[in-house]
Amino acid sequence: MKLRHAWPILLLSGGAAGWLSCADIGAPSRSQAYEWRRIEPTGPGTADTMSFHWPQSRLPVRIWAEDVLGLPDHVRNGIERWKAAFLYREFDAILVADSGLADVVVRAGPPDKGGFSVVRLASAMAPECEGGTLFDLPEGSREIQLPFHIFLNARADPATPAFDACMELTTTHELGHAIGILTHSPSPSDIMFGDPTVPVPSEADRATAELAYHSAATLTPGPR
Repeated sequence: MKLRHAWPILLLSGGAAGWLSCADIGAPSRSQAYEWRRIEPTGPGTADTMSFHWPQSRLPVRIWAEDVLGLPDHVRNGIERWKAAFLYREFDAILVADSGLADVVVRAGPPDKGGFSVVRLASAMAPECEGGTLFDLPEGSREIQLPFHIFLNARADPATPAFDACMELTTTHELGHAIGILTHSPSPSDIMFGDPTVPVPSEADRATAELAYHSAATLTPGPR
């Protein structure tokens, strides 16, 4: 995950105080959830809590994927995994053919560098690829400048037997950041762990995503 001051935020496949939950009869349990909000120091003894989810009025989220390395299929599978994580269809997304109409743009290549970062390094379990998610938040603003940018970078020959598995889990992980999980899970059993090795969202990932969508957001998406 990478954060730039000014506030572009890059979340590379790498919390804090009280939340305000919606009064919802079916609100999810918090028992398995981990911290999903980004806490940024703003000065001595002060910090800013950043939280985000896509409002119903902006669904389905429009995602464009570059047609290389099987990215459209990996993104399509990741969308279905995250849609299945929600109890009440709080999140939805579709693939679009025009990147100029997208809320989220997925490309092949290394993530942008610079600024504050928590980096997903190659691991013994999934060394074949890496990923990152970037969005721009101008200083003093609470409106994210769209689109989100997701990068999926090959670190091995795509013919390597485990390459597709790495791309699948990394794509799903990065989409998790783009739907609103702005930090990493502390547990390696979760897809949102900083160096994920599991292929699908866990129960803790599901609980966290649901809680994020049943809590007040401090950031909003800007116009397409």
